[in-house]
Amino acid sequence: MFIRKLSSTTAFVAVDLADCPGHGVARSAPKILQGGAKDLARSVTYTLACLERQETGISAGISAPKETKNEAIKHFAAELAGWDAGYSLTAGKGVSGDAVASTDHGAVWQSVVAAAQVVCPDATTAVTDLPAPTDLVAALAGTGISLVASEKPFETAADILFVGSKMRVLDHDMADQLKVKAVVPVTRLALTTRGLARCTSRGVVVAPDFISAAGALLGAEVAATTRTLLTDLVDHPAGPVMGACLQAEKFLQTWQESLPFGRPL
Repeated sequence: MFIRKLSSTTAFVAVDLADCPGHGVARSAPKILQGGAKDLARSVTYTLACLERQETGISAGISAPKETKNEAIKHFAAELAGWDAGYSLTAGKGVSGDAVASTDHGAVWQSVVAAAQVVCPDATTAVTDLPAPTDLVAALAGTGISLVASEKPFETAADILFVGSKMRVLDHDMADQLKVKAVVPVTRLALTTRGLARCTSRGVVVAPDFISAAGALLGAEVAATTRTLLTDLVDHPAGPVMGACLQAEKFLQTWQESLPFGRPL
């Protein structure tokens, strides 16, 4: 993992693996921290490895106040275009419809819903911590899964919790309160490591976020690809998340001298 800083504006790109093309997310805020960007880059690396693609995860951070954000993004895009690195970015928080990144939120909801149907095939009810779940409601149309309105989604009984209002929102304390059968992340890194462990010990199935929230990377057949990746992992002895990690690492070992240190948890 290394950080490549830009000279034209206050921005950087976290790159997980060297000497290969990459995909990832571009975010903008008054201050984007490198630690979170590194974690996101590692998460994308594991997505790509599950897809058996010899590519790296990357994550871009553009630090700029609201008044100068658009100008900063323009400088970032212009400088990035001059890099001969084969990097492509999807728009994340604070970046939308700009030259620096493509936007394909519809694909994410396809992978989220497909993941839910695999990890909890008999589900009829769901809750979410998303403050405005309009897109999720639309994506669930025709699935037989109804979204239950709740101001306390971590304490509400339902089949599925769609989680992802922010990174690491589901910690071990929240996991102890869950009254659901399965957790499906709608964003990357929605759970803490202890949160995942607590869910697993309580028998709550957790979909790997680097698959459920990976729609933009899954190609034309998003739902089918999601199902293919997850179907054999649902009954993995260590759980779907660890099973997906082991599958990704098996592929990484075929073309990397050593595994990157640390899993996307």
